[in-house]
Amino acid sequence: MRTALAHREFDAPAERAAPTVAKRRLALPLLIFTVGFGIYAACVFGAVLAAGLAVKITLAVLAGVFIANLAIIGHDAVHRSFTRLRWLNRAIGTAAFLPALHPFGRWEHHHNRIHHCYTAQIGVDNAYSPMTPQQYLAASRGRRLYYRFMRSLGGQFFFYMVDIWLPDMFLPFLEKKHGMRASDWLDLALVYAWLALCVAGLGALSYAQGGVSFGAALWNGALLGVVIPFAVWNVFISFVTIVQHTGTKVRWLMPTGRFSTHQQKLDGTVHLVFPEALDWFFHRVMQHLAHHVNPAIPLYALKSAEKQVIATASREPVIEVWTPMYHWRMARDCKLYDPNLDRWCRFEAVR
Repeated sequence: MRTALAHREFDAPAERAAPTVAKRRLALPLLIFTVGFGIYAACVFGAVLAAGLAVKITLAVLAGVFIANLAIIGHDAVHRSFTRLRWLNRAIGTAAFLPALHPFGRWEHHHNRIHHCYTAQIGVDNAYSPMTPQQYLAASRGRRLYYRFMRSLGGQFFFYMVDIWLPDMFLPFLEKKHGMRASDWLDLALVYAWLALCVAGLGALSYAQGGVSFGAALWNGALLGVVIPFAVWNVFISFVTIVQHTGTKVRWLMPTGRFSTHQQKLDGTVHLVFPEALDWFFHRVMQHLAHHVNPAIPLYALKSAEKQVIATASREPVIEVWTPMYHWRMARDCKLYDPNLDRWCRFEAVR
């Protein structure tokens, strides 16, 4: 089902936002991208070249935060909503996703053509899709244990890296029906080249400082310039993916073979209230209802569009205020989704 459905393009003209809301610019997005990429690069170089361990780790973590910041830009560019020029969206999206080790074409395929087309359809949508009680009972013991781990608080940290990035983004050709195009192979080659150049270049930069062997310098460059930032980014994307489409009020449905409707997208998506500073820094990524109504809305117009969507919704949308306690309750209660009862249940409820 997932493979067959994945090749249909997203096309929902009836759900477009007002042109004034979706207006795309040129100077502002270029500034946003340039500043974000510049700070990311400064953090990486600082982490490799700094003397103190605490400073190194702090800058490496910050580099990971800015990988997340850049990936949100890349996400917009893949939707062709970041700038008004298609070729510039392609260029910025490709560059913005490189630190996250994501090929542009593979993200476009899995995010635009699967997630946005079949939002909240169990087993098709890749946004932390739940099992039904029947699927869980029919699964092997190993599959059940794996699923239980991934639905735990600890397992959530690994969800995106293991279930999405490794098979779908970094090693997609291992799938029997990967559907890779020539442009996809080129995008993937760029990611591999970026990774190799980062490790070699940062290792050489560290070695040029002197005082360590080339092996130690290579390790210093790889760990602080690539591994730690990449791990931080993966924690972020796991968190965002989970909280945007999981919650006791969120509704999932069995595959329909058709695009999810406007209402199904709203029912399966959360508007998560975050502190304003964080909401602004991460480019309004939690203003997610409007994004699913119309992915063409640029990130710098999402906040006003979100208000419009909430105000005009035919029924109350899912709105939650994130706190650690909210997240704990969400992880506790949202284990399996029963489409027959249209509600979430815990493992203990399944016999």
